[in-house]
Amino acid sequence: MNLTTAGDADGRAARLRHSARAARLATRGRTQLRIPVLVLAGLMAAAVLTGCGGSSAARGAPSTARAPQGRLLSAADLPAGWSAAPPRPKSTQTDDPCLSGLTTSPTGYQYATSAFVEGTSIPYIGEVLAAGPQGQQRWQSLGRLLARCRTATISSGGQKATVTIQPLPFPRVGSTSSAYAWAFTIGGIRFGVDIVLFKAGTDTGYLTYVGLGSPAVATVQAFASAAADKAATGSTARVSTDTIASAPVRAAHTKLGTVAYRIIGSGPPLVLITGFSGTMDNWDPRFVDALAQHYRVVTFDNAGVGPTAALPVPLSIDAMASQTSALISALGLGRPDVLGWSMGSMIAQALAVLHPGQVNRLVLCASWPGNGQAVPPSQQTLNADTTGDLFPADQTAAQDTYLASISSYPAVPAVPAAIAAAQEHAIDQWWADRDPAGIKDATIAVPTLITDGTADLLDPLANSHTLASLIHGAQLTLYPDAGHGFLFQDQTALIPRIESFLGLD
Repeated sequence: MNLTTAGDADGRAARLRHSARAARLATRGRTQLRIPVLVLAGLMAAAVLTGCGGSSAARGAPSTARAPQGRLLSAADLPAGWSAAPPRPKSTQTDDPCLSGLTTSPTGYQYATSAFVEGTSIPYIGEVLAAGPQGQQRWQSLGRLLARCRTATISSGGQKATVTIQPLPFPRVGSTSSAYAWAFTIGGIRFGVDIVLFKAGTDTGYLTYVGLGSPAVATVQAFASAAADKAATGSTARVSTDTIASAPVRAAHTKLGTVAYRIIGSGPPLVLITGFSGTMDNWDPRFVDALAQHYRVVTFDNAGVGPTAALPVPLSIDAMASQTSALISALGLGRPDVLGWSMGSMIAQALAVLHPGQVNRLVLCASWPGNGQAVPPSQQTLNADTTGDLFPADQTAAQDTYLASISSYPAVPAVPAAIAAAQEHAIDQWWADRDPAGIKDATIAVPTLITDGTADLLDPLANSHTLASLIHGAQLTLYPDAGHGFLFQDQTALIPRIESFLGLD
């Protein structure tokens, strides 16, 4: 089947514009997410030890207590990718009646504050540290009041959200501690805030950790323990967390050039291959981190993207598969499981055809056959100036949550236009039955799972059914009311399905 028509040039241009819009969406999302994250910053700094009295050590107000500023966490104490964050906006308010028992104008202590963000928006941590006898009394009062709190209200920019509050079972931090979980939704995004009160040496304080959903206790514990250690001794070991967003970008020197990659987790190797005009930072950290609980997960940049070496032109899906094979060899992964998304699923198919000894099991997400039966997206979809390429129109909360999640990566340059055009050509060849590996889909012999969303406009549902009939024994799982980004919208259901298919259970 030959997909080249008189309108192909316009179609290719439309796809490139579509990709550019997706890149702008991610960039715009990272910027706009400052707004709800600053709301969270307000929650963290809300009139607990700072806003209801006391003296700021930074202002040098009179107090017999030693200033705690130098015993706060600093960016140097945190994992790579974390940086200092701005203070909360004055327009953010917290209505927490259960804290009304705190005196409004206490004296006899000094406090200092700090705040940090991973990437550009979230996760976010804030710390308040107080010194002085009244600080300890206030800390004790705060603990007693928080233990009775069950709800609060926050407001910012005309938006209000009800907060649910629960005591949080938590390992001891410092000499004594208590913890509380706050949860609320703003703009359709579900946030979790863990607040850990601790006493360390003669200082008292609290650390707040803001994340999407419920933060991992081990992660919060790592930051809170570091805060308590530094408060007590003036120094701490650098915090180490198991998240792909903080994993360093490494360079593998392969026979087909340098390949930039990240790696996280332990267990059987699992290689993730990203799609058209994407980088390894397009993987939702929540998705990768969940898989890394049981697998050694590798993400990487395709040919010509970021620090990864470009390949000779014309670029092909097969060439990118061979570079992926070279990465697997260079890292000594043996025969890993392989998951490909969108164009990455074409690369994964080609890898299984050309290098079958390097694929254990295959997961194809939002994929197309390469045997001439591919159904490309409609011209209307390609021309549409919308963000529905990843998420359906009624799934804005899923889209916003995804954008919030990927904002935890450090900012990276967009994929060069020339590389996007080269990938475009490679995809055209695959769709048009002109890729040598693509026409051999039916020869794939490894166990294969095919998945997609039923509302995927970029990848019509017929493609998943065609692939499932071509690849012997392939399993097909579809997710309703989900689009091209179904992996992240429905990851709660998809991850157990992947793990079951890969033989975890």
